[in-house]
Amino acid sequence: MANYFSDHYAAVAASESIDDPRIKAAPGISHSAVRYKRATVLPAAAVTDDEQCRIFPMKSSDRIHQLWFSTISLTGTTMTADLGIYESEKDGNALLDLDLFCPAATVPLDDLTDAVARTDMTILGILTDQDRGTQLWEMFVVGAGTITEDPNETWDIVMTMNTETAVTAAAELVFEVFYTSGGN
Repeated sequence: MANYFSDHYAAVAASESIDDPRIKAAPGISHSAVRYKRATVLPAAAVTDDEQCRIFPMKSSDRIHQLWFSTISLTGTTMTADLGIYESEKDGNALLDLDLFCPAATVPLDDLTDAVARTDMTILGILTDQDRGTQLWEMFVVGAGTITEDPNETWDIVMTMNTETAVTAAAELVFEVFYTSGGN
């Protein structure tokens, strides 16, 4: 009968042997404090197509467990939004994955004229429950990414607005993330 060891014991979670008898798990997996960030965005009264709400910076090695969103209704015409990741300004500001966490066609971002109760956005896009707690760069690979290792960059969680006409009244957009620091 084989024994299998988790990634707390070996570099590969399916390993049948211990790599290092001193058992050193990667930063963010073992003995890490869960961290919390909360961000509030107050967009102007006229939000138009392709405007961005830069929510918070995350290290590419951070491990996201939950990403929450809520808002009161935005008065005006129907508006949708994508929730994804971009490089931070200092790392080039490039689009990495427009809708990694939630595409515009998915509830609750399919119609922001309705109030949105606190909703876990982590797995509304391409990600699944098995992707929770993986490093952000690994989540990116599940989506549109082609990188093979952590680029050690700062990435922004970004909501990109998609609307045919302007929203006539502003609202408070609230985002929360529970994560462990990846250590870079």
